[in-house]
Order: sequence, then C-alpha cells, then structure tokens
Amino acid sequence: MKIQIKKSGNSAAIRIPADVLKQLNLAIGEEMSMKITSTGMSFEKVTPPREDWFNDICPISVKNEANTMENDFDAIQNHSLDDWDHGDQW
Repeated sequence: MKIQIKKSGNSAAIRIPADVLKQLNLAIGEEMSMKITSTGMSFEKVTPPREDWFNDICPISVKNEANTMENDFDAIQNHSLDDWDHGDQW
C-alpha cells in the first residue's frame, strides 16, 4: 500500500485509510509511538500501563479475596467511624 506525505502547517502528515484504522483497532485521537528504524519508521499504539489488567484475574480468586476481606473487616462494621479509641468524637 502506498501512502503520501502531505503538508500540515509546519509539519507533515500521513493519511491512514479508514479500513486500516479499523483493522488495527485504532481511532482518531489515539496516541501512537513512533520509532526510527534502519529502513524507515515504525508506529505502535500506546496503551495505558494497566489497560485490561483485570481480564486475566481468576473469578474464583476474586471471590476468595472478597470473602477474606469480609472476614477481616467484619468487626469494623459494628463500630462508629466517628469515635476515636477512647470515645472522643471527631
């Protein structure tokens, strides 16, 4: 596929066809990383560090962790959070 470099203000722009954006799951406004290589340039989509991190979590582990937290913090629910250790109020 051939593309053409166009002038855009004091910079240059490369037009990416809509079907290519769709194939690469890219949208207008997304950040890309550009690297200069020995043969030209390469582009890569910038993803947030924790994007989709929760997809690999085992549902059973989540339920076990929730049960553990509920057991650990159950006693707190019976206390007023407005009271200090010695009955002093906020």
